[in-house]
Amino acid sequence: MTFRSLIYWMAARKRSLNRRGFPAINNLFHSAGSHNSHTQGELAYGSAEIVHKGFAYLMNNHIEGDYAEFGVFEGSTTLEAWAASRIFGLNDLKFFVFDSFQGLPELEAMDGNEVFTKGQFSSSLEGFTRNLNREKVDFNRFHIFPGFYDTTLPGLKLVDPQFAFVFIDCDLYSSTVPVLEFLTDKLVQGAILAFDDWYCYDSPQKGERRAVSEWLQKNPNIELLEYNNFHWAGKSFIVNFLKSR
Repeated sequence: MTFRSLIYWMAARKRSLNRRGFPAINNLFHSAGSHNSHTQGELAYGSAEIVHKGFAYLMNNHIEGDYAEFGVFEGSTTLEAWAASRIFGLNDLKFFVFDSFQGLPELEAMDGNEVFTKGQFSSSLEGFTRNLNREKVDFNRFHIFPGFYDTTLPGLKLVDPQFAFVFIDCDLYSSTVPVLEFLTDKLVQGAILAFDDWYCYDSPQKGERRAVSEWLQKNPNIELLEYNNFHWAGKSFIVNFLKSR
């Protein structure tokens, strides 16, 4: 895709930011029937928008790397990342996806109990892979890691992973901490970090915002440059390394 065609494509996307604009999500919701509420649908379309914008940004800036997603639920955002990779001709892009497939873990005190509950957003691994299979994804490009992050991520060895786009839908502080620790040495310069639940709590001392603040304090060579907000709760950043690693 040339730069000019990219501009035309983004303009078309802007004019069609409605349910017809993201076919992968349309197919998923159609097959799910009434299981997904209107609110869930609007969140999914907001997440799809930032995925397509992020891939356009990566292509325009010639930033190479793979895609990682933490918290995939039924796969709507994963499917849009797959669709975006096809639109931009990223045929070698690999997808690393992580989820407990048991819903949220036991909530710790710092996460409170006024927003989320244990077991919320539970979706089976079988259901997730069935949704991907329906869209005919190339499973040779997918690496799926089931389990809670605090047990699966420490010690997990990947072959030279370099992530250019990371979608973090962890909901809780306690879930976001091990994800960020895992990512510290696996991000490329200019990578996109998209946090789906940035504004889910009314305080920066909770949730993803608290985890990010502590992570940046531990890693002063990393700064996050604001990129785009999406739906009512999400926020994305561009990763900038202040000195070479």
